[in-house]
Amino acid sequence: MNKMRLRYLYRLNIFAACLLAACATTPETHFYVLNPLSAPPQAAKAEAPERLIGVGPVTVSALLERRQIVTRTGDNSIASSEFHQWAAPLKEAITETLAQNLSALLPNDIVKAYPWSAYGEMDAHIVIDIVRFESTAAQTAELAANWSLMDDKTLRLVKHGQARIARPQAGSGHTEAVKALSETLQEFGRQLADALLKNNDLEKMK
Repeated sequence: MNKMRLRYLYRLNIFAACLLAACATTPETHFYVLNPLSAPPQAAKAEAPERLIGVGPVTVSALLERRQIVTRTGDNSIASSEFHQWAAPLKEAITETLAQNLSALLPNDIVKAYPWSAYGEMDAHIVIDIVRFESTAAQTAELAANWSLMDDKTLRLVKHGQARIARPQAGSGHTEAVKALSETLQEFGRQLADALLKNNDLEKMK
């Protein structure tokens, strides 16, 4: 009877050890970055920059203030993945990516991400509030943002607007979601560049 009990306890200990080892093994965390636009090869910069443009400050909704990538699963529900995260805080990542996008789209201007104190005073800067920046269960990446263009010389609001952009994902994975989210940010950059190019008040800065 004692031998049977010892054999039973031995097997129980082995099972417990295996269970603890399995619990100790956690999935690998994957980190993601946003893809900016590439500058067109034919873009030629002017000898002197026409304007100094600042991007930021950028704010994101409290829902997005996290490293985990957010997926909207319903009208009133979200899911955040513990093992699929942004490589940098999302607010900073969006600011830097938008600055790169605008640099590619406005080759004759100098575009700097907030804070730009090391580069001196800007001619203008764009204040951005990101309301939505997430993928959905329908495999669509969505961006919603409010923006304001400020004249730094006169401290005046020059123009403001809203952006609502959606891009389909090539698949259901996080890699496809981040690629589609990057595309929404690229389109947002095009809209901001268009506003900068068309605004008559900013023409006076040249």
